[in-house]
Amino acid sequence: MTFLSPYLLLFLLLLPALWWLVRAIPPQPRKQRFPSLVLLRSLSPVRQDAARTPLWLLLLRLTALTLLILAFSRPLLIPRQDRQPPQKLVLILDDGWAAIPHWEERRQTALALGEATLRSGGQVTLLLSTPDADGHMPRPFQPADRAALQQFLSGLSPHTWPGDRQALARQMQGLAQDLHEATVISLSDGLAQPGDDALRAALHPAHHTDDIRWPRCDLIRLSVQQNRQLTALAETLPDCPKRTLRLLGMTLEKDGHLAGRSAASLSTGTRHTLPDPDQADAFSLPSVPGPAGMVLLPGRAEQHRVGLLRTSGDDTPLTGSSFYLARAMQAITPYQEGSLDSLLPRHPDIIIATDGSLSGTALKDMLGWVRKGGILIRFAGPELARQSQQDMQGDEAALLPVPLLSGMRQLGGPMSWGSPQKLAPFPADTPFAGLTVPDDATISRQLLAQPTDDLSRHVWATLTDGTPLVTARQEGQGLIILFHVTPTADWSSLPLSGLFPQMMERLVTRTPVMQKRDISDHAPSDSLAPWRILNSDKTLVPPPPTVRPVLRMDGQSVEALHPVGFYGGAAQHHPLNLADHQPPLADEPALGQIRPAGQAVPERPLWPILMLPALGLLLLDLLLSLARSGLFRFSRSAALCLGIGLLGIQPLQAATTDQTAPASQSVPPAALAIRLAHVQTGDSATDDAVQQGLEGLTRFLNQRSTTHLDSPVGVVPGQDDLAFYPLLYWPITPGTRLDAAGRAALKNYIQHNGMILIDEMGAGSDMDGTDGHATRTALRAATEGLPIPPLTTLNDQHTLSHTFYLLHDFPGRIAGQPVYVARQGNEDSEDVSPVIIGNADWAHAWAVDQNGEHPFAVIPDGESQRTLAYRFGFNTIIYALTGNYKNDQRHYPEMLKRLRNGDDDSPDGTDESEAP
Repeated sequence: MTFLSPYLLLFLLLLPALWWLVRAIPPQPRKQRFPSLVLLRSLSPVRQDAARTPLWLLLLRLTALTLLILAFSRPLLIPRQDRQPPQKLVLILDDGWAAIPHWEERRQTALALGEATLRSGGQVTLLLSTPDADGHMPRPFQPADRAALQQFLSGLSPHTWPGDRQALARQMQGLAQDLHEATVISLSDGLAQPGDDALRAALHPAHHTDDIRWPRCDLIRLSVQQNRQLTALAETLPDCPKRTLRLLGMTLEKDGHLAGRSAASLSTGTRHTLPDPDQADAFSLPSVPGPAGMVLLPGRAEQHRVGLLRTSGDDTPLTGSSFYLARAMQAITPYQEGSLDSLLPRHPDIIIATDGSLSGTALKDMLGWVRKGGILIRFAGPELARQSQQDMQGDEAALLPVPLLSGMRQLGGPMSWGSPQKLAPFPADTPFAGLTVPDDATISRQLLAQPTDDLSRHVWATLTDGTPLVTARQEGQGLIILFHVTPTADWSSLPLSGLFPQMMERLVTRTPVMQKRDISDHAPSDSLAPWRILNSDKTLVPPPPTVRPVLRMDGQSVEALHPVGFYGGAAQHHPLNLADHQPPLADEPALGQIRPAGQAVPERPLWPILMLPALGLLLLDLLLSLARSGLFRFSRSAALCLGIGLLGIQPLQAATTDQTAPASQSVPPAALAIRLAHVQTGDSATDDAVQQGLEGLTRFLNQRSTTHLDSPVGVVPGQDDLAFYPLLYWPITPGTRLDAAGRAALKNYIQHNGMILIDEMGAGSDMDGTDGHATRTALRAATEGLPIPPLTTLNDQHTLSHTFYLLHDFPGRIAGQPVYVARQGNEDSEDVSPVIIGNADWAHAWAVDQNGEHPFAVIPDGESQRTLAYRFGFNTIIYALTGNYKNDQRHYPEMLKRLRNGDDDSPDGTDESEAP
């Protein structure tokens, strides 16, 4: 043990003088003569002064002062060292994904080794082996003292990508002149990586090299392969004993987070078939930290925009083609219905077309959309059977995957010798692989394909007699799929079986992935922007600005600029996992002499342990002194319990001082600053746009007023406390839902003077492309039960129109939409409207991206309209913060008139009512 301030120990020499001083303070007793002993006996002393300080009190005070002196001397407990610390120490700390299992131990070991050298007056150089998020290697760090080293290490966290030992070797070559007298200690993760040989060669000039290793079998990496079945492997280093781990199936929620759903067991080193792969978006090993214990899947996570092409007569209830398709698609994904002219402007990924003829212009539009990457799923029917009797040419033939024979094939019935056919098992290289074919699914009529040499290449499903049921063909960058039967029950019983929605789900979720793989060798794929990144806690978070888009998923491995996560946006995201395109795990060759972990222990400061009991003893002395003076009663047993309790805090305080991370604040961040909030919809595109909109409005307000708002946040009613937010922006989409807890939270928010700005986001407008019925229905359902007062149209007489800016219109991204506020009972009402409802899509007009630009256009007046949208938002915030404080402006003319009349009637300028 040593003292960082040993000169303060000289104060211990003052303790004998303090002993003499305390004993001399009590006054000496003196004799007093009284005239009568009777008077003396009748006297009862109110206060008794001791002749000298009691010994126990004197020892208590000396002990407290001794502890204070020792605490201010900053004693330090130095662990026993097996060897002399080097004067020049080079520490190599692996901070990649393989260092996550023992990360805290690595930091403590680095601190212990570094502070031993610094305490002896040596020099420490710390190098990290993993690039930062921007792809650049961190510069070597040379701390000046122990505090600087501890602060640097406490701010480090492991990365989710592998290290770059080739770049580390180049840094070591720059230190080659100092390596001859230096001792190099590598805190290695034990995993072989490219560049190991280069690093070993760079360390060759070092005076001495040690390699500290942690248990190698704690390194586990999960991988998933999909061939005919989905299989998982918990990979370890060679010759590690088998362990049984718990495997958790995860699903992707609408807010972008993963939630556990199912569990299974998995043995390390053995590949296992995963149960129900279609019901999971990810698999996780809870006992394995970091991205090595999680695998993200495509499958259901691929949410694509689907359109259902409507033709005349196919929406008949219970019998129409759209009826069966709509029932099947409701359980799969949201979809939009309409004509081709209304679907194509919405940029769908998949269009499902029933039997029917298209005009020449529609055929060209449909074919052009497919060739640009669209997926067309067609169904046969009488109309297509009549068309196949003629020789179809041009665009009509291009929209069929295979040439068809004339007429349709009749299987069973009074005019046929055959019987209905069943479905054959699905091939392994099709989206339907693994689906179970039910016995009750039979086909009675179908369209036959013309026999060609390459027909088998286009067949995805067949009947038991070998005739095609589903065919597909690549057309440009898109894909055309044809069911040779109708989606109704008049040609087959397939739509009545449970197999039909399963087949449609496979087409919607897996076909786009297969289609992109098929065309990757023929046409360059678009770059996939990062959507969600997996951090070291296995949580999906928005990507930082340093993450780069992925140009091609095939061959892409995890690195600093492309970490583990989903790429491709919210509508179409592809997973990039840690094990993708990586070799099997292997042991890293030793860089020097192998040293087991746990030998280096950091220094332990003792002054916090001494300071607390010293202050406690001083407090006990104060209480005992007050008790002896008679100010209040304080028993000896209570004093004894207090002293034992203060001394017993020492182990707790010792455990607390070992923690380097600061305690989290119990106060919510929203309570420390004023900020806006928006209700999260679950749609990432809408939530991101609203977040950008409120960021832009906050910036506009902070630049033009003395009010300072902090960054806005997204909230979920019923889960987050809404009491901290003066204004709540609520975007309404067709998928808006509100549970009982959220409804109660919003009701309480309105009743306690909260204000909600409800925006239908331009539903039913020309920019939206729908009639807005679904959005209005969702609005009525979501606001049912909320204390919304009777509403009226906002005009330029309302306080909201002149709170700060004078406004006559209240546009957003769309102009001409009405805005509704609470109807006031009379013009003198001071009530503030708790709800403002509009359809102007203000968030997209306010939105500002990371470059300070406006990513969304406003129509029809451009930037002048955007300025009015900002001013409306400005007024709304001031209105929410101050209420109807400007409502008195309408009385100004009357007040001025009275003042002028007072000047005219009274010569001295005073009102007559004030005259004596």
